[in-house]
Amino acid sequence: WPSAPRHRGLARTLVGEMHSGFTALRAACPMNLRRSYVGFAASEAVRADLARIEELWAFARRASGAEGPWLFGAYSLADVFFAPVATRIATYGLPVGEAAGAYVAAHLADPTFLEWRRAGLAEPTIQPGYDLDLPARPWPGPA
Repeated sequence: WPSAPRHRGLARTLVGEMHSGFTALRAACPMNLRRSYVGFAASEAVRADLARIEELWAFARRASGAEGPWLFGAYSLADVFFAPVATRIATYGLPVGEAAGAYVAAHLADPTFLEWRRAGLAEPTIQPGYDLDLPARPWPGPA
């Protein structure tokens, strides 16, 4: 968690919303570290979830005065909780603004994320329903 008490409280609030919300995004865009798609059409509900996510990310950065790629300055549990959202944005090519796109790119290039993805790719079990019938494209981040 961020070390400053106010920032820690804000981070916990964001994590609470992440943990319990964004049901349209979760339902329409299963997390998939193996594939990336072209042609996914985001519903109005998914776009509303994305708008709220961008609002939260911008709020965190403004409130904390964060410099660098992470929400509260240094990489924190808030960033860990939003990593699956970043993967969904990347996997489905979801429409986000420049600042959110930079945050997603930071996740995709982060060494810890890359290690997590490699571990996922090594998992032989493929969960039903996680691969969509859409044209694939190369993974948008580093391999």
